[in-house]
Amino acid sequence: MKVGEIQTLLHSTLIQGKIKDKKISNISIDTRTMKKGDAFICLVGKRLDGHQYIKEAIKKKASVIIVSKIISIKTDIPILLVDNTDEALQTIARYHKEKFEVSVIAITGSVGKTTTKELVAHFLEKKYSVLKSEGNFNNHIGVPMTMLKLNKNHEILVLEMGMNHSGEIARLSMLAHPNVALITNIGTSHIGYLKSKRNIFKAKMEITVGMHHGMLLVNGEDPYLKRIKAVQQYDVTLVSKDTFHAQIKHRKDHIDLILRVSKQVYQVSLPYCAYHLLDSIFLALQVGLLYHVRMEEMIEVLNHTTFQLKGRLEHIPINQHQILINDTYNASLESSCAALKYLKTLSGKKCMIFGDILELGKKSKKIHQQLARVFQKEKEIDFILIGSEVKVMKRKIKHCLYFHTVEEYIHYIETKPLKYDYMLLKASHNMHFEKIVEKLK
Repeated sequence: MKVGEIQTLLHSTLIQGKIKDKKISNISIDTRTMKKGDAFICLVGKRLDGHQYIKEAIKKKASVIIVSKIISIKTDIPILLVDNTDEALQTIARYHKEKFEVSVIAITGSVGKTTTKELVAHFLEKKYSVLKSEGNFNNHIGVPMTMLKLNKNHEILVLEMGMNHSGEIARLSMLAHPNVALITNIGTSHIGYLKSKRNIFKAKMEITVGMHHGMLLVNGEDPYLKRIKAVQQYDVTLVSKDTFHAQIKHRKDHIDLILRVSKQVYQVSLPYCAYHLLDSIFLALQVGLLYHVRMEEMIEVLNHTTFQLKGRLEHIPINQHQILINDTYNASLESSCAALKYLKTLSGKKCMIFGDILELGKKSKKIHQQLARVFQKEKEIDFILIGSEVKVMKRKIKHCLYFHTVEEYIHYIETKPLKYDYMLLKASHNMHFEKIVEKLK
């Protein structure tokens, strides 16, 4: 891609410098990592404005700088003015993707997106050259930045697509045009913005907006998803444990998963923490079969997958007798119930350190009370509640302690250390439970 090509593509106005027949190395949105010859796009966020770093981009010898504000600065480097730099990034990403023949797999859902994405990519890597979203690069910036990494060797692009508001996934779907789309489930994440699970369902279904004669794979156990019917844009496959005639056998320190596919029987041993990820496993296996990856190879991948992602049921030994289970990557009604279900499988003295689920809006009180009714049934687990939203739970749960803030709880355990074999931490990411993790480690 050359500078003149970018100017034409974006219908931009040259406000400084000269257009040269110069090749662009890469697209950068961060001057800390950009290199000589990169194009620098000045994105405007809630906290940072890329226009503040134009001098740094000039110092690093950017090939072109793309702005959405009138800039007065002397330089020979071409500065191109566009209406919206976010849209410019997406336009460049779409243009770049169209140069390659890749099959696009898009994944969304309230819970399990990242795990499903990782499994899908690992399964497909047994047969294809795969590019996947790194971490949770799943928004209007992360998705195009992943697409810009495509090269001629890639055969499959696996994208995670997240959202807070309606319309966001539709734009991502139109950007990537998925051949295959997956929806893991419909939960209560972001219900504060979207008001109801029905609206969340509609927002997740936006993943099909950019599809043309594709395949939609959904969790067949989900009450919303199992009612979806095929249309001209896509066929529908409902995926569940029945798809694989799955049997689940609980052992002392693991679970055995027995599957039957095309009259063949396959068995894999999984850690207990994988139990609530079975829906993701089944969806990923179905994608692998759709792309003709051998079951034997996917079983091998599962045998070598730890499922111990950072902040997701991550086991942290405190000493020889105590284990901290960090599940604070984020929280929802569904993932909180899943975490409790996992904690119940462990033997020994246990407690759940539980904090606010955020972004629930007017539904917050109702959802926290619903969780309280679930928690109060667990007589063998103690509960420690932290935050303002969980305050409504403490009346229903007799075997609990309550603290207003993380700092208040940390001060408490300085003099009264916990005497549990397993301590599971669960809260929304912005509750900053990582402070507790650091204190207890």
